[in-house]
Amino acid sequence: MSGVVAVVVTYRRPAELMRLVESLETSEVALFGCVIVDHEAAGTVRTALAGRRLDLRVIEDATNPGPGAGWANGARHVQAEFGDEVEAVWFLDDDVVIPPDALGTLLSEMGKVKAGAMAPLLSDAEGKLWAFPEPDERALRTKIREAVTPADAFRLLGDAPLRFSWATGACLLVTRAMIEKIGLHRGDFWMLGEDLEYSMRIAGEGIGYFTCRAVVAHLPPQATSHERARDADYLKFCALLQNLSYLAFHGPQGNHMAGYLAGNFRRFFRSHGFRFETLRDAVSCLWHGAVRGHPAGHTSGEKLRARRRAGELRR
Repeated sequence: MSGVVAVVVTYRRPAELMRLVESLETSEVALFGCVIVDHEAAGTVRTALAGRRLDLRVIEDATNPGPGAGWANGARHVQAEFGDEVEAVWFLDDDVVIPPDALGTLLSEMGKVKAGAMAPLLSDAEGKLWAFPEPDERALRTKIREAVTPADAFRLLGDAPLRFSWATGACLLVTRAMIEKIGLHRGDFWMLGEDLEYSMRIAGEGIGYFTCRAVVAHLPPQATSHERARDADYLKFCALLQNLSYLAFHGPQGNHMAGYLAGNFRRFFRSHGFRFETLRDAVSCLWHGAVRGHPAGHTSGEKLRARRRAGELRR
């Protein structure tokens, strides 16, 4: 398999996007192309990327509907424009950096087990383990949490491809056959969780894998304003809580996800304090996600975002 097209969703991250594109152009396995879904839609991305060596297609969507909708939009463009030559779609965040050997390793490992999807480990700016797919085997979940670096994970888990229960959306290679079987990302999560739901659907087919032999750097930009960063983190955290609550009770493999709910609610209160406003919003996220069955992209989540814009939420 070598016919791969990358799909990237971006919003106001020109430096990170250019860094990603430059890293993709060094891939030892050449990509067919890269579809970039620009949710700012100001024309700057299209202009900045003009003349690059990689075949780049830019789709602009000023409605900024979230990563899930963007990845689905990009994948539909791949299906329409690249045709049957495409054997896999590579879903990427705009703030990852791809080593030259990463795609070749993912493809090789995918072929060993006839996987429908393959994910790498993710490292941070210091080379430590930033995130990892959740192993399907219970004993390995404990082992991988002992790892500080990707090398630790490799030592603890070995070099064979391993099934995942879910994986983050920062870097996920998915075969065309898998996409045709389970469909695309959902667009009703707004942010944080659509990648979990999608990978959980893949895992439900029994052929979602990850490998410790591939490591991709995930390097989000530093916040320029503490106040704005805290506001953004609050909304993102609320979206995560509502989406996790939804997945725990309505998503694939919900029983597994339910075990992580309490810990994430505790982290929310540790980060943003325990007071009336935070308790109210946490209960709202649980109610709308678990009881009403609404991900954060539903109108129930929009009410919280509207209150934030109106300045009602206390910092």
